[in-house]
Amino acid sequence: MKITFWLSLLWLVSCSPTEVEFEYPDRINQPSEVIASEGCGNVYLYQFLDGKNALVVRIDGTNSNLTKERQSVDLEEGNSIVSVTLEVAGNSPDSIYFNYCNDVAFINQGRLDIYMGAKGRVNYSVSEDNPIKDPIWESNYKITVEILDLHLYDNTGNLKMVIDKIVFWDVAVGWMPG
Repeated sequence: MKITFWLSLLWLVSCSPTEVEFEYPDRINQPSEVIASEGCGNVYLYQFLDGKNALVVRIDGTNSNLTKERQSVDLEEGNSIVSVTLEVAGNSPDSIYFNYCNDVAFINQGRLDIYMGAKGRVNYSVSEDNPIKDPIWESNYKITVEILDLHLYDNTGNLKMVIDKIVFWDVAVGWMPG
């Protein structure tokens, strides 16, 4: 009788719900064609749409919940954690327009036109839970970001572009030398 009781108790404890394990990336499907994306910092991502346009995603990694579990942000709610911008190069052939994740500043750095993502949903998942380490330079991890129904506007409120879906797949970020 005692053995049956202890076995039943052991079975109940071992079968009780525990912490949910999430697999990276959580509920973000890999696109059929992965477009090259780069990143650095905590968290700064960019993907070139063509030679003159780059989509940039910034996530405040120190003030957000970076986990394998997918996080979701609605850009219309006006948050300070996630921002998405379209950066467009000018037409000067002797200027450098895109200088991402680089510690070197160029004298001939050209001015970009920047369009803000004011509507859309940003989903993201990182390769490990709580990846920000101390000291900070040991924080190296990967992130996958999915953006849905992104509306980009100029500074006067005019719609510049709509992107139905774009994915930054498995991008290395963290504090790495640029």
